[in-house]
Amino acid sequence: MGAVAAGLGGLTGGAAAEHADTELSRLRRDGNQIVDADGERVNLHGINIADPKRVDVTAPARGRDAVQTIDLATDADSGWHSTVVRLPVQPVDIGEHQPGSGPDPVAFDEDQLERYCSNHLDAAVEKCREEGAYAIVDYHRHRDIPWTDDTLSEEVTMFWEFVADRYAEDDHVIFEVFNEPQGNPNYGASGQELVDWWGTWRDAAQPWVDTIRDNADNLTLVGSPRFSQTTFGAVIEEFEGADLGYTLHLYPAHGPTTPADYDSFVTPPGSGDVPYDNATPAHEIVPVFMTEWGYDPDGGPAAGGGVTKAAANSAAWAEHDPNYGENLTEWLATRPVHSTAWCFDPLWQPRMFERPFEVGATGNPYAADNEVPEFAPERPADWSLLGGDYQGVLVRNFVAEQAGVPAEDLPGMDGVPRDLDGDGQWEDLNGNGQMDYDDVETLAEVQDSDWAQAHSDELDFDGDGDLTTEDVLSLYYESL
Repeated sequence: MGAVAAGLGGLTGGAAAEHADTELSRLRRDGNQIVDADGERVNLHGINIADPKRVDVTAPARGRDAVQTIDLATDADSGWHSTVVRLPVQPVDIGEHQPGSGPDPVAFDEDQLERYCSNHLDAAVEKCREEGAYAIVDYHRHRDIPWTDDTLSEEVTMFWEFVADRYAEDDHVIFEVFNEPQGNPNYGASGQELVDWWGTWRDAAQPWVDTIRDNADNLTLVGSPRFSQTTFGAVIEEFEGADLGYTLHLYPAHGPTTPADYDSFVTPPGSGDVPYDNATPAHEIVPVFMTEWGYDPDGGPAAGGGVTKAAANSAAWAEHDPNYGENLTEWLATRPVHSTAWCFDPLWQPRMFERPFEVGATGNPYAADNEVPEFAPERPADWSLLGGDYQGVLVRNFVAEQAGVPAEDLPGMDGVPRDLDGDGQWEDLNGNGQMDYDDVETLAEVQDSDWAQAHSDELDFDGDGDLTTEDVLSLYYESL
């Protein structure tokens, strides 16, 4: 009963960090490490928010604008210790197109880009600096357009000519060249075929890297084809330019399931006599930044679905490990790989929060006849962090751990019973931030105590109005 008894005194959060006007060092590359101006290794872990403009214009329905979202992502009292925040800048939002699949390039003009930065991105970038977090400005395009497309290149070049110059003096800003290049995937290639294919990507993207370097020397992250999942290309041949890192995006549907799998995923494929090193993972020779990862049992494969035990036991997801989040964070914690989890939002999947008010669609915020519904007239709203089979609690605790925050200083990690999914019941009885078998044992131990009877509503897992052994069994089945 010790864990439950410890919770009777109430919640104590971590000490607030002193972030105001923090001076962050301009980052550099040293081999496979990211270092500060003094040459000290930097370990960056944090989150993605949704597109800053989309968040701003839909704030009445979301409950927070972009600055308020970053404020929460860096709020130590809420358990968030993000040292980096990724800001995905979407052509669909710059040019105010119908949300959904990406618009044809060129999707915006320079005037629209300037307004986007002035009205939305500048404030988000500055808020990151004020809170002591690095900001990744990410050109965030989707759609199956070959990277060799001339109009796409025109759009990327215009974006970076403007954006790199605008934030060139901001030491805390990192650039990400291209979110998820698509088209020309050439799956299964190895040997010389893989070398030639990778060379085609380098030929197309090197001018974009050069555009950034012509305007700024900020640390720059380079994506790769197949939705930024061919990070191993950096082992075959790097891009030209100083202070470059390489991105990796992975979700459960993409294959790796245990920590041991991930090194092979970032190592060039092919056996026998191949014209490259096929034994060394990319993170051993270049900086690797996993700028997207996450899971959501409510989402489809592309949104990180298929990670719960129930899903893993189904025929469609039999190959996926239900401990995906734990396995991935173990890999991140034991490799020189940086990360930003997707997505610090109640709407974009895989999500970390629920909104504690009426839920409805935001529609097309850029349509002339659309009015964004006002579910939260008073902002910022208190978003509800998702735990259990959802990623919110795990991401928060991992980011804090990487920032050096003791687990006992985190909300929900102090022995206080917690409602992990907003249903009014305390699934996390031992206060370790997740629902597990220890919670079942705790309930079995305390079910007849005066304390448990006083909290029978929170512990009534079978919904019959009484606290009995049936509630222990219900919690057990829920924890499977």
